Amino acid sequence: MLYELEGIKRNFKGRTVLDIDRLGITEGKIYSLIGPNGAGKTTLLNLLAFLDKQSEGVMRFKGAAVGSSARQLVEMRRSAVLVDQYPILFTGPVWKNLEYGLKIRKVAKGERKKRVREVLDLVGMQRFLDADAHKLSGGETKRLALARALAVRPDVLLCDEPGANVDKENQEIILSILDRINKSWGTSVIFSTHYLAQGRSLSHETL
Repeated sequence: MLYELEGIKRNFKGRTVLDIDRLGITEGKIYSLIGPNGAGKTTLLNLLAFLDKQSEGVMRFKGAAVGSSARQLVEMRRSAVLVDQYPILFTGPVWKNLEYGLKIRKVAKGERKKRVREVLDLVGMQRFLDADAHKLSGGETKRLALARALAVRPDVLLCDEPGANVDKENQEIILSILDRINKSWGTSVIFSTHYLAQGRSLSHETL
């Protein structure tokens, strides 16, 4: 089992914003989280990315209980990467944005260059290698953020509303990328969406 959640609650300013009795997420599948604003989708994704901690309950990742040890959290965060609904790009060219996560993981320069080109090819943005990241369209920005996450080859890719605020063409491209990395790389994918049809068309399981 990839994730196991038992009795999970997240309280914020005296209000319970997430309440999950029990949830199991299997490795190698695509899961969609469907619900309106305020349903707790983003809160759950932040917990699964180890960027937030539950107020109550136990969460396990690959059988290990998630604690508060900084060393453990760093290792787990390298396995699960979250692409935010409003991704922030660094100033400078596209390739520098893609290389950043690899540099801090001390990946060799030659391998960094190889992975940058690989993920740009995957998201269909090969010609943007030297482009100014801040001049990209909304859809291109989302695809670049996705490529940046995939460059570090996570076991789990978490996406908060990957199809929001982009045109239909880019929505379809992004969803096809999620499908492709799941089938080709075996990457587990968990993404949130407002759209029931969109979630069901791609995912193995809908939450």
